[in-house]
Amino acid sequence: MKPLSVALGLYSVYRELQADIEQTLFRVKELGYEGVEFYGKFVHPPEVIRTLLERNGLVNCGWHTEWELLQPDTLPATVQYHKLAGTRNVIIPALGGPWEIAHIQEEDCPEVWIQHAKRMNQISKRLQQHGMRLGYHTHAHEFEIRYDDGTTPWDLLCEHLNNDVILELDTGNCLEAGVDPEEVLAAIPGRSLLVHGKPYSHRSGLESFIGAEDDDNNWPEIVKQCQIAGTEWLIVEHESEKAYPGFEGAERSLHGIQSFLEG
Repeated sequence: MKPLSVALGLYSVYRELQADIEQTLFRVKELGYEGVEFYGKFVHPPEVIRTLLERNGLVNCGWHTEWELLQPDTLPATVQYHKLAGTRNVIIPALGGPWEIAHIQEEDCPEVWIQHAKRMNQISKRLQQHGMRLGYHTHAHEFEIRYDDGTTPWDLLCEHLNNDVILELDTGNCLEAGVDPEEVLAAIPGRSLLVHGKPYSHRSGLESFIGAEDDDNNWPEIVKQCQIAGTEWLIVEHESEKAYPGFEGAERSLHGIQSFLEG
């Protein structure tokens, strides 16, 4: 099997990124990551992003791009930015949920998610014309919400999204919803080309790191299912703010996931 490449989701070090993008990318590479997944608004000129990535030998494996930037009136400028920045995968970070992106919670129903899927299929076709792929990043609510027929938003996305749309499963968000990520991955072979490796503990929540004693992810099985699915990037994203903030969690999590990859 092809070895997994490991990137850092820059949400993990978002404060550092906002303060000094050049030093942040340098430290990411210094730790040993192969790539990065960007998060947030387009603050820097795309040419600067590409130059810094090339200078540090990092791959732009994706960019979490808000729904509002993928609408008919905003998509052309978004595509142009990503082309110049060298973005390959454009990932929608969330829809619905407590953030009420694209629909409020009172509007949540199967029909709304099916309409979202249809719109994502259209956006995906547009991005493909420019050598890019669209993806959707999961949170807990796609697994927690259950409709009268027993289906969940996740089920509807799997059914109605075209196969070229990436399902970026977040392992920690999956656990938070009471679902085993390795089982979800096993059910969608070939679909999840990007996986968010997020440490999560039922005891301490997000205050953990990959490889910690209280991290409840079954990493050997997750890695196995990623390899079976042909996952291109395992993207470390930790959200510890107190115990292992910023680069401390990024470093611990990289060492942790490397131990499972080597095992």
